[in-house]
Amino acid sequence: MQPFTTVLSEGIVVVPAQNEASNLYQDGFGSNNPDRGIISLESFEALYLLERGKISVIDEESRERLVFRELLAKYNPYEKNTWISYIVYRDIRIRGFVARSGPGWGVDFYVYERGSFGKKPPSDIIYTVWEGAPETINHLKTIYKMTDDEKRRLRLAVVDRRGELVYYSLTELLFDERFNGIPL
Repeated sequence: MQPFTTVLSEGIVVVPAQNEASNLYQDGFGSNNPDRGIISLESFEALYLLERGKISVIDEESRERLVFRELLAKYNPYEKNTWISYIVYRDIRIRGFVARSGPGWGVDFYVYERGSFGKKPPSDIIYTVWEGAPETINHLKTIYKMTDDEKRRLRLAVVDRRGELVYYSLTELLFDERFNGIPL
């Protein structure tokens, strides 16, 4: 199967052909861009589809076909965590799940169970933690509360310095009266 041709325009990869855009959208990729009447891909989606040979990307300015490394370099000035998001997104997709951009309060992805995209709401929320980056318990508690309010499971995707990924579930820890005042 030939890869779909996409265009990198003003830092966004767009799918100009309506039929190809519909196919990608039905498979859980991209978002509608009503201003332009096309489907646009998030950076991690474009990188994943390019790596898998599903799309080819043409740079609108240079008219050159971009390879993976060149596309990643184009995103880096705009998005500081492109590589980390890509690693997590790729892993979720390889496992057979559909992942979409998170709700915006620091959460990276909504994840849909296999076969449920477009039929059921997402079951999980993925929050990515980079090894070595500080993360407070209060911030994790806030993310957990928001996730719990949405009736979804929170998964922490911890990416180590080598780019390896481990998922952890986060649940609320309640201390009873016996532990008050005891240092941890």
